[in-house]
Amino acid sequence: MEFLRDLLQRISEKARLATSEVEKRLQELKERLDQDGDGTPDLVEKAFQEAREALEEAKARLAELDQDGDGIPDKLKGLAEKAAQAAETAKAKAEEAARLLKERLGKGDSQA
Repeated sequence: MEFLRDLLQRISEKARLATSEVEKRLQELKERLDQDGDGTPDLVEKAFQEAREALEEAKARLAELDQDGDGIPDKLKGLAEKAAQAAETAKAKAEEAARLLKERLGKGDSQA
């Protein structure tokens, strides 16, 4: 019985030592990942900072493209307006062609 008690005590002590060593290494790892000690790993902070900078750059570029500030880049607006005008012109020409075709077909029926 004494043997088992000693064995359990040694196993328990080794488990405590191993747990202590793991905790120590985990703390060292945390310290290496968080050099500035603010609780957030530096790599995560760097990624967030880069994302913020990219967002600010994108906003600045959008502002350059959208001089009137309506949320639509001015060049796209100009292209959309030109496309709408071209569509209107095409529609008018198609209507005119249809009218002329009807007139010719109508004249052909009356001559028969």
